[in-house]
Amino acid sequence: MLRLILFLIAAVALAWGVIWVSDNPGQVSLNWGGWQVETSAGVLAGGVAVLAAAVALGYRLWLFLTRAPGQITSAYRERRSRKGYVALTKGMVAVAAGDGEESRRQVQKADGLLGEPPLTLLLKAQSAQLNGDELAAERFFTTMLTDPEMEFLGLRGLLNQAVKCGDDASALELARRAQALKPKSEWLAQTLFDLEARAGTWLAAGEALKHVGKLTSASKGQYRHREAVVALGESLDAEKNGDPVKALKSAEKAVSLDTSLTAAALRLGELYLGRGDTSKAQGVAEKAWALMPHPDLAALYFQACKADDGLKKVTAAQKLMLLKPGAPEGHIALAEAALEAQLWGQARTHLGAAMEAGCLTRKVYTLMAELEDQDRGDKDQARHWLARAATATDDPAWVCGACGHVDASWSPYCPKCRTFDQMTWSTPQGISGLSTTNKSARLLLAD
Repeated sequence: MLRLILFLIAAVALAWGVIWVSDNPGQVSLNWGGWQVETSAGVLAGGVAVLAAAVALGYRLWLFLTRAPGQITSAYRERRSRKGYVALTKGMVAVAAGDGEESRRQVQKADGLLGEPPLTLLLKAQSAQLNGDELAAERFFTTMLTDPEMEFLGLRGLLNQAVKCGDDASALELARRAQALKPKSEWLAQTLFDLEARAGTWLAAGEALKHVGKLTSASKGQYRHREAVVALGESLDAEKNGDPVKALKSAEKAVSLDTSLTAAALRLGELYLGRGDTSKAQGVAEKAWALMPHPDLAALYFQACKADDGLKKVTAAQKLMLLKPGAPEGHIALAEAALEAQLWGQARTHLGAAMEAGCLTRKVYTLMAELEDQDRGDKDQARHWLARAATATDDPAWVCGACGHVDASWSPYCPKCRTFDQMTWSTPQGISGLSTTNKSARLLLAD
């Protein structure tokens, strides 16, 4: 609307000017170089206007002729760039969809149109990984390290490759280098912590864990639990390095951070026993048992109480029973002690209580077979219980939540898949066959 108004004003002004010149024609005389020109003011103004228009048109023509080649080249490049980025986008979509053939085709097209900008390098590396060419992917990721803008992506790609190949040493070095570039990356902080813990560099793992705590929103309980596991790892490491003082302090720290961590309680109790401090070992075992009964805690408690025969073990087991009434582990510990003390009735009572509590495991059935054999000499009934043990539920063990690996002892990380803090006391999945660790069970099977 404004432009229309301005156009009308200009048209009116021009018309007024023409009318004014017509009403006031005047005379103009020009004498130059032997030429005499006589004309009116209107004709002179018209001539000047025509000359100005011709000059303007000539100037625009000159600009067009001088700029046209550059504009044509720029338009060509823009068109190629547009096509290249379309191919780049399609290639990334193909990578996300897992289409190796399409990703290879699009990366070749993008490379031909764009050359090797950073995103093309990334797409080449991802496409090579998708097609199983890890060497080519490594080459592209390594090339990225020379570009400051792409260095972090290159490090991340190489780090993922190292982790995938199980090269923890290289992965740890790359993770440390990458964190220097991106200290606020949550993914990187967690990866660095896992690698430090896996390497057993517990001091560095503790520092990495503090960094994880600042970046992530993990609950206070989860954070303290991880701190406890790290402290327990430091205790084990200190013992290997011949530093008993630090081993004890780290174990005490682990228990104070997470009283429900059975492995930490066992560790601390064993260290107290090694120092001859049986009263502290008893206290640790009792507190841990009240939270989570465990057969190793019962064995630790027997040692701390100096229960070196069946009757003393029965007395100690009865104290544990009071700390966690009704726990199947308490009934089993007391039944084992009663068997050793040849208190057949008490052993039968507590094995029955364990089964009523739902503990129908190989160990319970094997103990029943031993009881029938020793108390009544009933081989047939003993075989009956051993037959049930053969198909019974596995006894609890330390099981990796990541890969399912079963181990007799706890470790800060899984011995098989090396995943941190996944070893939990639980029932293994599946049936692994009859356990014959019990001496009397082996004798009965031989009869």
